[in-house]
Amino acid sequence: MTKAESVREKIKRVVKDIKPDNIMFDTSAAELTSIKAGGNVFCYFVADKIEDLKRIVGACINNKVDFMLIGDGTNILFNDKYIDLVLIKLGVDFNYLEFADEDNIVAGSAHRLFKMVVSAAARGYDFSELSGIPGTIGGSVMGNCGIRNKSVCDFVKEISYISNAGGDIREKTKVLSNSDFGYRYFYIPDLAVLTRIVLKTRKSERDDILKKIRDRVKNRKLTQPVNTKNAGCFFKNIQSCPESSGRLIERCGLKGFVYGGARISDIHANFIENFNNASSEDILVLSNIIKDMVMDKFKVKLEYEVKTIGF
Repeated sequence: MTKAESVREKIKRVVKDIKPDNIMFDTSAAELTSIKAGGNVFCYFVADKIEDLKRIVGACINNKVDFMLIGDGTNILFNDKYIDLVLIKLGVDFNYLEFADEDNIVAGSAHRLFKMVVSAAARGYDFSELSGIPGTIGGSVMGNCGIRNKSVCDFVKEISYISNAGGDIREKTKVLSNSDFGYRYFYIPDLAVLTRIVLKTRKSERDDILKKIRDRVKNRKLTQPVNTKNAGCFFKNIQSCPESSGRLIERCGLKGFVYGGARISDIHANFIENFNNASSEDILVLSNIIKDMVMDKFKVKLEYEVKTIGF
């Protein structure tokens, strides 16, 4: 038995009491992402209950198996090759939204962000700045998604998570501080899996909030390629640069530029589209062309916003 087979059998034993539909081996990573590119991944596990989650996380840590959480896969690019990784998706028990009191909204990590924005608006809570951002609340917090001057973590009061402190797997709660996050950045040293988020925002008139949501969604549809296979904005905006990364790429004349099956959107230059069965290599090469041209023309070093896995 090879080492990989041995680890696989250990993982299978740990999850033997869990429904077989919740775990798949050698599954397509591409099918788990919005850009639809990438090779096969060692294991994909849907954790419906907190105890199942702790078991799979513990099994990975104890067997030195790399793992990562995946939400709706809206901001990830996997390598085309085999990826020796356990992907964990939060299921039923993590998909909820509670209006606990007048001040706090409690959400499970698997709940979709935009669904929360609309549900909150109906009760007079204004999260309109987050309108139209795809993906789950948990994934949005981990990447601190948002617009240029406002991000998800600005609304987060407290989190609950699975902690890994030297192999000690336990549930913890933490009040968030400004030092825990920044532009497209979120970091808690012992955080293994984010499970629950407490949010807080101002209250306003319901109809006013809903109008702002509609306006923002309409603007996104006009200015971003919402109906194509993409991973959202590929590059971060550079905080020291007055122009957005999309504008820098556009000024390089790259809108609509094609490499293999990948294309720079002709609507918004910071989006790379999989328009013709692109490989991950096509997408990565195109991203490097963008980085090189922006550096040559503007002396600005672009940084990925999309998470690149297995490269």
